[in-house]
Amino acid sequence: MNLKQIQYFVAVCEEGSLAAAAVRLNCTGPGMSQQMSGLETRLGVILFDRTSRGVTPTDAGRRFYDRCLIILKTVREAENEIEDFKGGIYGSLSVGFAPGVAKSILPQALTRFTKQFPQVDIDIASGTADALVAATSNGTLDFYVGQFIEPQIGLTAVPIGRYPVGLISGAGLGFEPMKPLNLAKIPPLKLFVPSAINSLKPKIEDAIRHGEILLDRRISIDSLAAGIEFIAQADWSAILPYWICLKELDNKKITINPIAQPFMQVDVALIFPTKSPISRTSKLFYQYFIEELQRTEEQWQRLTAHQP
Repeated sequence: MNLKQIQYFVAVCEEGSLAAAAVRLNCTGPGMSQQMSGLETRLGVILFDRTSRGVTPTDAGRRFYDRCLIILKTVREAENEIEDFKGGIYGSLSVGFAPGVAKSILPQALTRFTKQFPQVDIDIASGTADALVAATSNGTLDFYVGQFIEPQIGLTAVPIGRYPVGLISGAGLGFEPMKPLNLAKIPPLKLFVPSAINSLKPKIEDAIRHGEILLDRRISIDSLAAGIEFIAQADWSAILPYWICLKELDNKKITINPIAQPFMQVDVALIFPTKSPISRTSKLFYQYFIEELQRTEEQWQRLTAHQP
């Protein structure tokens, strides 16, 4: 047994498909199948139940998967320790942030970090929250910061905190800026709702079902930027995290309102592959981000502290 077979096995478990695992690791489907068959022969057990819809680990496969994660994590930790031993902060990072976070908080953290550590190359991924979670799962990203609704095999989610949300509306609706609103006591809203599962969408839909948000119409848009531009030109609204509200405060075409009821918060987590501990450089960049997140949260608290 070698490290490559372990990597292949973990990929098949996490993808639920030999073909998808082959794509993830840039190898051929027959080659992946051969590796798994050879592994099963060596271990003397069946590791997967195979169906036309894919593969799922057997009891033996799940136990072996847990052990393989420990092996891969240990290898990664050893690599990180060697990097630390060399000294200095350098190398490359590939990270992702929820679209609103990337627009509102990341630029300040990125500016500070790149000035302080010019030898670090950083690749910031873009896309929907769901796409970024998937990229983290397959190892394309070192980590992702954003909302995480459904636990997923192969991913570790460390809670960062719960944060307030606000109502962003077209100025034509006539809401008094920064006045807290009870969404069950205002006229039914035309609401732009994020399309990603790993977003506020489930909480918004739950509040609508319970009559805590009165709804006129609803539309889903993948692009946050497109959604906000749409709101600025129409009589529509969106419920979004406070950091997006802060970013749009000076937009004359948009009105920002804290939400008094229903009580709603956005859960943010640091998400990374279980088999790949976060490197020293990644931890440092993440800390720069957290400092900016805390700064903006304090700014929002000051703005809303004296609202009736």
